[in-house]
Amino acid sequence: MIKLFNDDYKNALSSIQDHSIDLVLTDPPYLISKRNNFKTMGRSGIDFGEWDKGTDDSLLHWITLVSKKVTKNGSIICFCDWKKISYVCDKLDSSGFTVKDPLRWIKTNPMPRNRDRRYITDYEFAVWAVKRGSKWTFNRKDDTYDRPKFTHAITSKSEKVFGGHPTQKPIELMKDLVIRHSNPNDVILDPFMGSGSTGVACKQLNRNFIGIELNETYFKMAEKRLE
Repeated sequence: MIKLFNDDYKNALSSIQDHSIDLVLTDPPYLISKRNNFKTMGRSGIDFGEWDKGTDDSLLHWITLVSKKVTKNGSIICFCDWKKISYVCDKLDSSGFTVKDPLRWIKTNPMPRNRDRRYITDYEFAVWAVKRGSKWTFNRKDDTYDRPKFTHAITSKSEKVFGGHPTQKPIELMKDLVIRHSNPNDVILDPFMGSGSTGVACKQLNRNFIGIELNETYFKMAEKRLE
């Protein structure tokens, strides 16, 4: 089952049954966009567009609404700006979840930076939380211990065949997370679907997927990819 909404998450969530989602896996706006001269330096800019601008309240409000949709043994994995991890954790806690671990995406080909002035940013964080008191899903893959580290390159041009999203996550990264934190035929929700990488991962791994995306351009990208 694949179900897509070209709508605001506040409206679309009202059409989703309570306690029906096994895993929320999403990459919401970080609200970090700003003007800069990176493009003149031959690098990608960090002004991603109006969709990545707003207040911290808009960053967190979705958690309150989504929490009602998650099953009693369900989980949330939310990518976020490292500077705002504590706010995300506090909101998850107040919404009935227990934060288990921060997860790290280590980028094998990070965006260049002035190497004489800064460390290179070769990572992004996600927060994994489970319903309080739940018997959550965790499919261990390592013979000893699974490290909360996922090493993948930044999304390749071949994955942006329909134009892509400026912060598009690589499919293999999303597949790694889907495999560990859900089971076949589970229902996975992405309320900030973008160009649909979570959905593609779910389709390839025999999971049901519900995706929500307000931006019509990105929504159409996701539709094409999922076809």
